[in-house]
Amino acid sequence: RHTAEQQIRRTAPFLDLLLANAAGTRTPPAAFLDQLAAAVPGLPFLGYLYFEVLSEYLMLHSTSPETRKCAAAGEMSNRLYKRLAFSAVTGMDKLFDLSRFHPDHTRLCELIARIEPHLATDAAVYTRDRLAHLFAAIALAPHQDVTAYSFREGMFDELALTAPSLLGQSVFREMRILDRYPQLYLAFEQAKALPAWNYWNSLGIATPFNGFLPKGEIGVNPAYPDADIKVWLAESCGRGLLHPAEPLDVTFAPRLADLGMTAMRRDATGKAAGHPAPAGAPAS
Repeated sequence: RHTAEQQIRRTAPFLDLLLANAAGTRTPPAAFLDQLAAAVPGLPFLGYLYFEVLSEYLMLHSTSPETRKCAAAGEMSNRLYKRLAFSAVTGMDKLFDLSRFHPDHTRLCELIARIEPHLATDAAVYTRDRLAHLFAAIALAPHQDVTAYSFREGMFDELALTAPSLLGQSVFREMRILDRYPQLYLAFEQAKALPAWNYWNSLGIATPFNGFLPKGEIGVNPAYPDADIKVWLAESCGRGLLHPAEPLDVTFAPRLADLGMTAMRRDATGKAAGHPAPAGAPAS
């Protein structure tokens, strides 16, 4: 509780700046991105929002031949954001940890220019406007007025009422560096999974995904009544694409997986994947 509360209070000046921009203030784009980059290490969730916004920007505005080919097939070019992540953070292809994603303005422009030069011009303005809106929509409870709220004096119990999603994300990302995370994770995920499961089924969602745009993280709802799901082993080609090779005899059960059958992503040391422990933290 103390750590999550302190993270939010320490980054409160920038969080308040986000709310101000959501309400119409226009911070100079370069200054905004530099302050965002400085804030991410103190509040790792901001790195996830930063990357989500840039993924949207690249997929919605790319005009490359590769993107046009995907569009002709009714698809989005999600290799764009992968190139961004892998070039921005060393080792991101081994441990995809967005708490380490915090390029400043100069660095971001360089990274975008490598992917598609013409997109570098407007990346900072788009990021400022979209991230401010996204943060206000996600972080605050629906009844909160962005023009009359400040994070500077937020205590845990108050934040649980006024900014429950931001507080929950902060607690969750702190859990990832605890030695007890493998046990805590299952209880936490089960509580989140049941409402999500009910939501998919109440709205008839066949292919759920996490985010505002499907970034390649699309799943299947095994309870969808008209589902006709096939599973294949795949082989990669020289272009890095996957091609079906061998069908598998798999039947999907229309229920959530038993917790004992699930597995978490882990890093090379066997620890749960997540942002690194703070410097000086006791060894496990």
